[in-house]
Amino acid sequence: MKSPFLHLLPLFVALLAITIHANPQQKSLLIADTMAEAEKVYGHNNATYGPVPEDEQLFSVEFLEIAPTPIKADRVFFAYLRGWIPSKNPSLNLESPDSGLVNATLKVSSSVIYPDGSSDPLRSYTIPFKSTAFNGLAHLAIRNENGQQVDYFPTTGSGDALLDFQIPYMFLRTGEWTFEVDARLGNESDTCLFAFRMVQWLEGGLR
Repeated sequence: MKSPFLHLLPLFVALLAITIHANPQQKSLLIADTMAEAEKVYGHNNATYGPVPEDEQLFSVEFLEIAPTPIKADRVFFAYLRGWIPSKNPSLNLESPDSGLVNATLKVSSSVIYPDGSSDPLRSYTIPFKSTAFNGLAHLAIRNENGQQVDYFPTTGSGDALLDFQIPYMFLRTGEWTFEVDARLGNESDTCLFAFRMVQWLEGGLR
């Protein structure tokens, strides 16, 4: 049975860098080996840069934090990303810089391999990269360097994005999940703002 939560999960585990929650040691070693082959995003997380190489990304990451680590189903967790966009970057080409990145988008892709070897194909979703209340259990808040919440990520100074979410255990199927987050500037050249990849083992109650 396919989880009715499956199509929502990647949207709210966006910006993620979740430390794995796996019981078998072999699974932990496999994911660690995968991370060793790519450059890790700074902070307490298990995210790596990709699928776009770090040097092709516009955003400069100060840190990416996840709490608690590892996450557990039916518990609220937080993903906290902070960084800045290099000043006077020609890629921005904004008519109104003070309004922020109003055209930015966030594409989140996910796939999963289940313990029996079966899998679900890659699924992708694109949403505006802006402060959003998805529902009572999920929120994405963007703030400027003064800590004030704004609608869009600032183009000057530093900024951060904070996600809170709770994954319902009963709608989650156990497996090795791969998430890719790809934020785009929304300009003519489709400049990559940031792109991360995460591989993690998640325990769920759906059979």
